[in-house]
Amino acid sequence: MLLSTSEGHLIWRKYLVAEQADIYFINGQPIEDVRKVIKQVLSRPRTLPKPVHFGLSAFVIARSTDAEAQAELERLMALQKQEEHLKLSVAKGVDPEAVMFQLFAKNPAVGGNGGTAAGLVGSYDTVATRVADFVDVGIETFMLQFNPFAQEMTRFAQEIMPRVRSLKLVA
Repeated sequence: MLLSTSEGHLIWRKYLVAEQADIYFINGQPIEDVRKVIKQVLSRPRTLPKPVHFGLSAFVIARSTDAEAQAELERLMALQKQEEHLKLSVAKGVDPEAVMFQLFAKNPAVGGNGGTAAGLVGSYDTVATRVADFVDVGIETFMLQFNPFAQEMTRFAQEIMPRVRSLKLVA
């Protein structure tokens, strides 16, 4: 069973995750918030024999320097602001109390499911270190977003993954 942070009520969900889920995907948010979610879930009684695992959804903007990545984030935020009316039409009929909307209000970001709020924006070294930090708090699986997808995913594979491997986080 796979559950994400945008489904159902927060407290009920943490109980359900602890009792029934194999993997809990957390919407992108700052690492301290992710740490709290993981701690809360792990503090609940578990009925399954195997432990729950954690994943994170995030949008990546990686460049040679932190300044270049920040400039790209600002460019994408400006584009997103121009397209706000589209989001409102997509959100019609969606519960405004949904956790995802609360997260967006708390952590403005580019991308869906929390996007850049996870902080995977920066130089190649910065992003690799932040991936390592998430692994340290218990994230085992990453569901990453890129724009444009193929070009940025290739950049991630060529620039970030070797750095993550050098940190001995993955084989």
